[in-house]
Amino acid sequence: MRKRQLELFHEWGSIQSFKVRLCLAELGLSWVSRRIDLSRFENLDAGYLAIHPQGLVPALRIDGEIVTESSQINERLDAFAAGALLPDDAAVRRRVRDWTNFEDTVVHPAVRPPTFNLILKPRLRQFSSGEVTAAMDRHPVAARAEAYRQAVAAPIDDAAVVVSIAVFRSVLARMENHLSHAPWLAGDHFTLADVAMAAFVDRLDRLAMEALIAPFPRVADWADRVRQRPSFTAAKGPQAERPDPLVNRDLVDSLMAAADAHPQNHP
Repeated sequence: MRKRQLELFHEWGSIQSFKVRLCLAELGLSWVSRRIDLSRFENLDAGYLAIHPQGLVPALRIDGEIVTESSQINERLDAFAAGALLPDDAAVRRRVRDWTNFEDTVVHPAVRPPTFNLILKPRLRQFSSGEVTAAMDRHPVAARAEAYRQAVAAPIDDAAVVVSIAVFRSVLARMENHLSHAPWLAGDHFTLADVAMAAFVDRLDRLAMEALIAPFPRVADWADRVRQRPSFTAAKGPQAERPDPLVNRDLVDSLMAAADAHPQNHP
């Protein structure tokens, strides 16, 4: 049988790219790295837009086929490797997909405001407004382009970050509840559910918000076990290529305190 080549277009600092790299490592799959340097706006180059028309990462190429959604990529990889990260048991599969969908629709959107304000805004300020404008003129999503243009001079949106912190705490509470019944999120074994939420742990680490986990002992234990897996280290990648997050820890501490003082209600 001809060996198929896996090419991953990704960025080392991207949460959804992390999720796919962790899956690749868990499955023991060899892959070719095609880094898309977001700090240099390589995602807006015509060559990459031909691969992913929205200019997002990750994207996986299996021979000539392109898959662009991270959860779909991970399911495809598990099937490709005849893996066990998406078990055959229907109830377990449903729980796994509930978690991967939760990461896509709740966690990832909540991650964007603090990532944008605490990591991307400081990085964008290394560019002139003209450089950012020129890059954003190539962006295929008008709303994202405008947000980047405004971010060059805009202050940190404290309120948006505080709301995200409240969401993070509700996410951790949900995880704590599920982990009271089993050692892993979908049951007795590590699955794509844990892969997806491991990316959330890595993002909390990068945002200097790892202290949010401490009040949730089962999540803290789960996170320690996740961080100790070789796949977690592999997913993080070379430190030299992982962009400096530029997070101001004092600011983060003050925002977490503000979230304590003004709790938000979420469904």
